[in-house]
Amino acid sequence: MKKPAVSIDHPKLLRDAGLRATPGRLKLLTLLQKEPTPVTVTYLERKMRGELNQVTLYRALEALAKVGIVSRVNFEHDHAHYELTVDRPHHHHVVCRSCGHVEDIEVPHSSAPEKDALKGTKEFARIDSYSLEFFGACRACV
Repeated sequence: MKKPAVSIDHPKLLRDAGLRATPGRLKLLTLLQKEPTPVTVTYLERKMRGELNQVTLYRALEALAKVGIVSRVNFEHDHAHYELTVDRPHHHHVVCRSCGHVEDIEVPHSSAPEKDALKGTKEFARIDSYSLEFFGACRACV
């Protein structure tokens, strides 16, 4: 799945979410918008060329995730991956356990997983999102 070529007004996006449009956050959003798959903090830190240190970068990503601009993706590694969510359709990922190749896939979304999960919990009143990743072997590794 290719990222659509959509122009996003990053300062407005941040302000509408109640966040300040700092130069570091703006560059971070620009970098994330260009990435076709989720990326690591280490990768982003290298691309930021010292504009945000690792701690500030983590804080920025977590603030963006909290308001739904960025999502944190778990690929069962010892680190998180992040991707911009505002210009992308709902999707999931397939990850090769051998080489780490990641592919975005669209799986028809319904509210059934959230409803089913809510029925199984005693302490939650609402579930508004979920994460679902698939793992296997890519054609090159089979």
